[in-house]
Amino acid sequence: MKFELPPIIKNPNGEIRKAGFEIEFSGLRPKEVSSIIVKLFGGTVLELDEYETVVKDTKFGTFKIYLDSVYLRKDSDKYIFKGESGGLKELVYTLSELVVPYEVVTPPIPFDQLEEVEKLKEELKKAGALGTSASFLYAFGMHINIETYSFEAKEILDILRSFVLLQDYISETIQVDLTRKLTWFIEPFERDFIEYILNKEYNPTLDQLINDYLIYNPTRNRALDLLPLFCYLKPSLKEELSNQKISPRPAFHYRLPNSKIDEEKWSIAFEFNQWSLVEKVAVNKEKLENLIDEFWEFEETPFWFIKELWVERVREWIKEELS
Repeated sequence: MKFELPPIIKNPNGEIRKAGFEIEFSGLRPKEVSSIIVKLFGGTVLELDEYETVVKDTKFGTFKIYLDSVYLRKDSDKYIFKGESGGLKELVYTLSELVVPYEVVTPPIPFDQLEEVEKLKEELKKAGALGTSASFLYAFGMHINIETYSFEAKEILDILRSFVLLQDYISETIQVDLTRKLTWFIEPFERDFIEYILNKEYNPTLDQLINDYLIYNPTRNRALDLLPLFCYLKPSLKEELSNQKISPRPAFHYRLPNSKIDEEKWSIAFEFNQWSLVEKVAVNKEKLENLIDEFWEFEETPFWFIKELWVERVREWIKEELS
């Protein structure tokens, strides 16, 4: 499957936009993954320990591979190990590998070279990487950090509006694994917040948009996490949210519930293309306004609470308006 790029492919500086990927899996150790990365993209391997490795100076930048838990990273002493090594730490690592995924984090990759990420996925699959469906214990996912095309409040708001309108449809389209549905993986945006931002009279400044977002979403646990972007645009915000781990970046943090890396039909391009749909609606103001109208009409029906009916309505709207 090919990557379908969003309508706007340049960032605010006029450069080709980029996307970074965070892919969770099991079945391979960082040393094995780093060898694959070097084969594909060059670079130098720096092994921090058995469970964390970086590959520097590749054609795209630095890749990171690690066991994905704050308690199991190289600085974990300050959490549970208190500077001691040996038996306890190794035992925790060994047990954690049963349920905690490894994660490979790519550097930002230009939109016109995204197929390189698909090549990485294929090589990981060939080497034995396991994904979400391999075990009921594997609640694995994938995150995409998509560089924004605008820093203006109106454009960021319209991305958010498009996303909340399409999220249920996308969730059905990508066929979220049962393991993910049964976990606490992502809390949805509250209905009050959705109705608030879909009010056509809502036209906030950037500061107001950030403040309103935080009132309803003082957390990173959303499928579309805007806190990294907001911290980039308003650096003081990071101090206000010091209880959360946030890396400011000029990007939308899109959290997908699936990482079916070992399945033949699964592709990163397919998942990325769902985000492209969000942007396709967001930048076409007439279409976005039309879909907002659909939402308010549906709200007036006796069946507004039945998600499946809204998904079907969106599916028909896409066929009529975007095909």
